[in-house]
Amino acid sequence: MELRQAMEAATADLDVRPGFVGDVMTGGRRRHTRRLVTLTAAVALLAGMTAGAVFSGSSEPVPVADPRLTAATAGDLTGDMAFISQALAQWGRSKNAGLKPYENVTEFTGPPNVFWAGSTPSGPAALIAQTVRVGDEPVQRVLVGLVAGGAVVQRELDRDQEIGLYRFGPDDSTYLVLGMGSRVFWSVNPVRGPDNRLSRTWREAEMGPGGVAVVSAAPQERPIFVRGSTAPLPHDFFSDPLRGRFAWRPDTGFVPHPGLGWSGERCASDAPVSGTRWTRQNAPLPKADLQRLGLLDYVVDWDAAGDWSVCAWLPDGRYAEVFEAYGELYGAIYRDDGSFSAPLLGGKAVKGSPVVMPLPDAQGTIVADFDARIGPQGRDHAWLAPAGTKEVLVRRGDSSTSVVLP
Repeated sequence: MELRQAMEAATADLDVRPGFVGDVMTGGRRRHTRRLVTLTAAVALLAGMTAGAVFSGSSEPVPVADPRLTAATAGDLTGDMAFISQALAQWGRSKNAGLKPYENVTEFTGPPNVFWAGSTPSGPAALIAQTVRVGDEPVQRVLVGLVAGGAVVQRELDRDQEIGLYRFGPDDSTYLVLGMGSRVFWSVNPVRGPDNRLSRTWREAEMGPGGVAVVSAAPQERPIFVRGSTAPLPHDFFSDPLRGRFAWRPDTGFVPHPGLGWSGERCASDAPVSGTRWTRQNAPLPKADLQRLGLLDYVVDWDAAGDWSVCAWLPDGRYAEVFEAYGELYGAIYRDDGSFSAPLLGGKAVKGSPVVMPLPDAQGTIVADFDARIGPQGRDHAWLAPAGTKEVLVRRGDSSTSVVLP
């Protein structure tokens, strides 16, 4: 977990495809697997030569053990052979559906198997497992996917870190969750208390036949799923939530980001000449720090948080960073060694209006409006207004707006 967090921190500024860090770590395991396979093959060859036997090479992939590949169909539609046949036919016709090019699935090998078929609030659904070959890997992988509404909705390539969470339906309100031998807990509608801390009420997903739970939750309820032995505590926002493939950034050339629509990182003041004392290992992580304090909800869907941030070096030597999540403004202040100092909660983020984030301890106010010129010097994008400033001029093109500060 520490390695994964370090890699995510190191690549936070890069626009890489979703799942990049997980795939890099998986690559390490894959190389380890190759070494084990090579060593095993060498030992087997030596044993065969000792016994006087001769082994010939084979291009056949190494079999994989997954009970879902041969399990009898579970679920209340077990006897609906017409639906099961239709699901298998749709699966076979849609070889590329739900697969990303970088997953490099080159061949569907063993027969597909419907290991679960059941009724859901969004109609009948089937979960299918099948072995596939990935590039030149010597071992087969298992491809698991959902067929519903006459289409392959989602597929997941098991790379030893299977998520097992599927969302579908006309309003994206139906979830299928695989237990995978563990308990699954879910929660909706976080509540913010008088102290600004959030809390969630958790319930356990009822696992049916085949270890599959059916859950209904509207997207606006912010459903969160966690797999584990016990439920998270009400103020725990630092557990590892399940993040289905539907939550990844869409694989298209350009997707307008919701919220304020800004993109990139800007600074409201210049960095000190002496620099800072933090490193990549202890660099500020505002979202994680606010979640640790119970002030920020789980950020799972790619569009839950904005695609921008504004930083500022403060007069007293500290560092501040502001961002957007769930339509609200958040931020945090850090000491020059990267240690957490104070949280920032700024209220609603209003599209078309500048961001105004007052800072404590008479450190001024961050004013931001991407692609605008702000303040008396016309600073681009963002400006740290000194303490006591009552009004800031924001110029966009030939028009100007006077922003009153709190």
